[in-house]
Amino acid sequence: MINLEYLHAFVTAAEKGSFSAAGRHIGKSQSTVSVSVSNLETDLGVQLFDRAGKYPVMTPEGEHLYQQAKVLMRQADRIEHYTTSVRDKVENSIAIGLDPLVPFAFVETALEKLAQKYPFTQVQIFKEKSESLFAALNDNRVDFVLNLTSQGIPEYFEFACFKEVEWVCVCSPDCDLADLKVVENEMLTTERQIICSSMYEHGVLGPITTLSQSIWLAHDQDDMIRMVEQGIGWAFLPKIMLEERVALGSLVQFQPAFVKTSQSYGLDLLWKSNTSSGPVAEYFRELLFRN
Repeated sequence: MINLEYLHAFVTAAEKGSFSAAGRHIGKSQSTVSVSVSNLETDLGVQLFDRAGKYPVMTPEGEHLYQQAKVLMRQADRIEHYTTSVRDKVENSIAIGLDPLVPFAFVETALEKLAQKYPFTQVQIFKEKSESLFAALNDNRVDFVLNLTSQGIPEYFEFACFKEVEWVCVCSPDCDLADLKVVENEMLTTERQIICSSMYEHGVLGPITTLSQSIWLAHDQDDMIRMVEQGIGWAFLPKIMLEERVALGSLVQFQPAFVKTSQSYGLDLLWKSNTSSGPVAEYFRELLFRN
């Protein structure tokens, strides 16, 4: 049976280039690391380091075993993390419902940190309209719903606003609207507007932002952006989704007369009332309100 402590000393010495550096890294003395590696060599019956010079140099056999040892150490770490998760009652999976009007950028950092802290919990992302997500939350098919503030949140859900999203008007650089300091409402009603079905049907956002008499319906906000870049029409979109394209010059932000100040709408996090949450769900909720 391979001793994992010996194996750890070997891998660390191989990566740090000396027994003393390995000892400093893992908090052991140089002699402890040297003895661990020697014991591993004895157990395996293979010389892993040539010690003739000032610093130990891996033998060809050591080079070969080093690659396998790294894999074995990763597997050992996975087993340790998994058993810790079981003891701490960490969820095997969580499901998050994402309204199509919620820019994914607002959850990217939270998901990245979640993956680092709970690497063995599977995360499922569902993108559907609010009504479908509310039904999924009520049926316990999702743990959370991220939703653009609306008027119809069921009373049996808990919710809190975790972010304000600024929305702006954009067009292509070749559009007639691009050169105007302020675009009057009358002009916006005659120019073609690009909108997605989720916006068009939204109880709060739809009536406020649907201005033109000529509308093209896109599948989602990403398609809206592409259509605006092609010069097909103008659109009202979350600023966070447009900043890179505006900086590159493929989109132009313009000031409409109907917006006197910045136009912002809240993003709500919803969860089911009287439902206990595990550590992963609690951490995800904490991350959203922290950022």
